Amino acid sequence: MPSSNITIGPIRFDTARGEVSVDGKTTSLTAMESVVLYFLAVNANHVCTDNQIGSYIWRVNNVENSSLLKVYIRHLRYKIEPDPSNPTYILTIPGVGYMLVSHDLDEAMQKTSANELQ
Repeated sequence: MPSSNITIGPIRFDTARGEVSVDGKTTSLTAMESVVLYFLAVNANHVCTDNQIGSYIWRVNNVENSSLLKVYIRHLRYKIEPDPSNPTYILTIPGVGYMLVSHDLDEAMQKTSANELQ
């Protein structure tokens, strides 16, 4: 994983330190949480299948550890979501996988739509 700072909406991810901050609150990540978040971050606003994520993490094409992936996603949600039970950043796409959403993009799209209506 390259060393860099990644910003997705209010999420700031320092890959070198393995830290993530949301709205100024900084939390340390485990090595595996960092890998999962990195993959989701570089693919922000795109649905990532369990197999794609698993292939990146474990270097295998068929993810038999989808329950283990769910655990890492749950841990990340507890660290970055305002309400982990109702995630707004790491979304589950049923039957497909996960997506890290940039709310900046949502806001930009809403502004564009509002401007088109005028």
